[in-house]
Amino acid sequence: MFAVSQIIARNLHRKEACNQALWINPEKDDCWREVESICPSLKLLSQDYGVTDYLKRSSAEIEFSAFPEAGDTKNQWIILNLPRQKALLEMMLECAASLLAEDGLLWLAGENKAGIKSADRRLKKYFGRVRKLDSARHCTLFEASEPLAGQTFDPASYREEWLLDCQPTPIRVASYPGVFAHGRVDAGTALLLDVLTDMPIEGEVLDFACGAGLIGTCIAAGHEHARVTLLDTSALALKAVEDTLASNRLEGFVLASDGLSELSGSFDLIVSNPPIHAGVKTDSRLSMRLLDSVHDHLNPGGRLLMVANVHLPYENWLSQRFKHFSELATNNNYKVLLANK
Repeated sequence: MFAVSQIIARNLHRKEACNQALWINPEKDDCWREVESICPSLKLLSQDYGVTDYLKRSSAEIEFSAFPEAGDTKNQWIILNLPRQKALLEMMLECAASLLAEDGLLWLAGENKAGIKSADRRLKKYFGRVRKLDSARHCTLFEASEPLAGQTFDPASYREEWLLDCQPTPIRVASYPGVFAHGRVDAGTALLLDVLTDMPIEGEVLDFACGAGLIGTCIAAGHEHARVTLLDTSALALKAVEDTLASNRLEGFVLASDGLSELSGSFDLIVSNPPIHAGVKTDSRLSMRLLDSVHDHLNPGGRLLMVANVHLPYENWLSQRFKHFSELATNNNYKVLLANK
C-alpha cells in the first residue's frame, strides 16, 4: 500500500459510516476496499487511465474522467489525493467543495515532498474549517469542513486558450491545469513543430503522449491527407484535446491509454514528446519504457519522430529497434530524432 493510502487507512477509525462518498485519484492499491467498508456507496474517480485500468482489474467501480459529475445528492465525504501541480490542486479543491454536502467532510492527503504541508492555505479559500488530522510516513492528512456558501464549479473558468502559429495553419489551443505545459508551448514541442513545417505527412498519424494535442492538431490542420489519432493517459489532457479539435473544427480520434496498451492498428507516422516524470520524480527511463512497443505499431517504412532532452541516450535505444535513424534538429536542451522502420 502506498504511503498516502496508509495515512488514510490509519485514520479510518475516525470516520463514521456514511451514505455517499467520493474518492478522487486514489492510488494503485487496495485501500479503496477499506474505505468501502465504511461507505459501501463509495465512488472512485481517476484522471489517470493507468490507475483506472488497474483498479478496474481489482474489481473496483471507478470512473475515468477529467471531472466528477455533480449528482442530485451531494457527498458526505470526499477524499482527494494531492495533485503535484498547485494550479491543479486549486481547481480540484473548488470542484470538491462544490460536490460536498454542507455537513460533509473533505480529506486531503499527500506526501510532504509534494507540497501537502502548505495546502491548508488553499483549503481555507473553500472551507470554513480546516485542521491537520495526521502526519506520518512522510505524509500529511488534512480534514476540511463547512464548504463556503455559494460555490459553483465551472471547468471552463480554468481553461486557458491561446493561438499557436504552427505552419501552414495557426490553431487555437485549449488546456487545463494538470496538462503538460499548461497554457504554453514547451521548448521541446516548439523544436519538433519547427521540424514538422517542411515535412510531408499523410496517412495514419499517432500523436503519442499528446498532452493538449498541439502536435497532432497542427498536423491535422496542415495536412489534409493525414488521419490523426491523439493518445494520452490523462483525462484532463484528452478533455483539452477534444476542446482544441472542436475550436478548430478539426477531426481526430481521441484515445485513452496507459502507454500503448489500448492501441490497435498501425501508423505511417508516430510523433511524440514523451514524458520523463513519474509523479514528483524525474525518471529518464520512463519514456523509453512507454515507447518500447512503438515499433510494432508502425507500418513497413513507417517513421517515428520524437523530441528528447539532449542528455538522454535515445540513440542507443533506437539503434536496437530501427534500421535507420537521424538527428534532424538540436539546440542546447533538446534534439529531434527521426527513425525509420
